This record gives sequence, C-alpha cells and structure tokens, in this order.
Amino acid sequence: MDNRVGYVVYHRKYSRLQKFIMAIAVIFIILPSVLCVILFDRMNKMQSQIDELAAAGRQDSLAGQAEDEDDGMDGALYNESDDTQALKDASDIKHSMSSDVIRDEDRYHGARVYLTFDDGPSDNTDAILDKLGEYGVKATFFVVMKEDEASVERYKRIVNEGHTLAMHSASHVYSQIYSSYDAYTEDVNQLRSYLKSVTQVTPVYYRFPGGSSNTVSSVPMSECIEYLDSQGIIYYDWNVASGDTDKAYVSSSTIAANVIKGVEGKQSSVVLMHDTNKKTTTVDALDSILKYMSDTGKNVLPITEGTTPVHHRISDAK
Repeated sequence: MDNRVGYVVYHRKYSRLQKFIMAIAVIFIILPSVLCVILFDRMNKMQSQIDELAAAGRQDSLAGQAEDEDDGMDGALYNESDDTQALKDASDIKHSMSSDVIRDEDRYHGARVYLTFDDGPSDNTDAILDKLGEYGVKATFFVVMKEDEASVERYKRIVNEGHTLAMHSASHVYSQIYSSYDAYTEDVNQLRSYLKSVTQVTPVYYRFPGGSSNTVSSVPMSECIEYLDSQGIIYYDWNVASGDTDKAYVSSSTIAANVIKGVEGKQSSVVLMHDTNKKTTTVDALDSILKYMSDTGKNVLPITEGTTPVHHRISDAK
C-alpha cells in the first residue's frame, strides 16, 4: 500500500510539473507572437499618423504657395531654353526712341547689366538700396501698390536716390489682373496714378506679372501690349533670372552664381531679382554680385529712355 500511495503521489507531482513546463513552453512560444502582433499593429497606427501629418504638411505648403502667389511665378514662367519663350531680337522690338536720345550701348563701353527688383517695396528694400549705394550703382524697381507709411517712404527713397521706379501691377494677383481687358487696364492705371501721387513722378516702365510670355492671362498679351503702347508705357522682360524664387529657400551663393553665369558673354543683361520680405538671401547675394560687376568692369545701370527693351516672344503676337 505504501508503495502504491507513494507512486500515486509521485505521479501527481510529475504530472503537475509536466503541465507547468508545458505552460511555460506555451507562454514562451505564444507570447512573442502576441507581442509581435501588438507591435505590428502599433507600427501601422504610427505610420498612419505619420502619413496624415505629412499630408497635412503638404497641404500647408500648397496653401502657403497660394497665399504667396507673388513669390516666384515671374521666374518660373520663363525658361530661357524654351523656344516658345525665346527672346525677341532687338530688331523685332518696337521701341520708339527720339533721335536725340543716346542709347546706352553708345554711351557706355563694355557690357551693361540692369539689376531689376520685382514685387517691392518690402522690409528688404532699404537694405537693397543701402548695398547699391555702397557700390555707387543704380537699379530698377518694378513695384506693386502698397499704401502703408513705410512703403510710401521707400517709393520716395527709390526716386530720390536716382533709381528707376517702375510698375509691376497694383495687386499682383494674376487671377484678378488678367481676368479681362478692363481689369488689366484698371490695374495699370491704378498703380500709375498712385505712384505719381506719392512721388510726383509718372512711371513709364512696366513689367508684366509672369512676364509677357506668361500663359495664365485670359487676355491676349498682344492686347495688353497695345494698351501699354497707347499710354506711352514701355515694358521690360528679362534675359537673366537670378533664381531667387525657384523654391522656398535659395542660398545667397546660388543666387549670385546664377546671376554671374547669366551675364557672362552678354553685352546687355536685364536681371530678374525679387524684393519681398522673405528674400533676405537676395540681399545677401548683392555683395558677391556687385563685386563681380566691379571687378569685371561691367556697367550696372538703371533702365532709362536710352535702354533697349528686352522682350519675350508671346504666343498670340500679331
């Protein structure tokens, strides 16, 4: 009896130990799988959140671009290598110039560079003017309409320091300016009258938002050009792009390199740059640009009546 009882007790202990070992084995086999499933689920949720945040970021970026329509479209709409937007030959350009006006090409020896700044005035205008003054050169400012006191003083400073005050549009909102012929002419007249009232100077030079070769206008560009001609307004495109609006941030070294490369080999260069609150690197690039112009003996000039216009080809030209 004692042996049988002992065997039963031993068997029960062994059975319990066996079940315990099996339970431990099951836990070690199943637990990692369960943890993997849980981890995989959490990773999927985290990836979904990341995707949502990225999508939101892209939407914010697009919204920012829409709000900043005046920051970049001018340069983006012109590709120097695009045959449909190639520059007109000087002989093709209708530009009435009095016989007693001396052309810049006759007045100045060597290459001529016309630095032009679109979209101002801005918080950077004074710094641009300071830098131009430091090198003793003049430029051209294609401005938009701003009525705050600081902007009014900057319009006046541009004129008083001998730079050329030119027109770029009143609103710089493409969808408004180019919505109809009447809307376009009203925009031109509004800006021209305003600038005359604050500076006592009637501007006679103009740059189309997006350039004359833009493809966003609902009005044939030839009609816009004919209107400018009728008002004695001369428009200017560009043949060198600084690239300062190619993306949200463009380094000063890249801007300077673009300008220097663009003017090399040209006798007359009209350089597209921008004067907006965000374009601080454009200001920073001026030192390198102006030093290069000085070192290479190039004439940095403002657009005047003696300047031959640079025009892009337009698809609807007559």
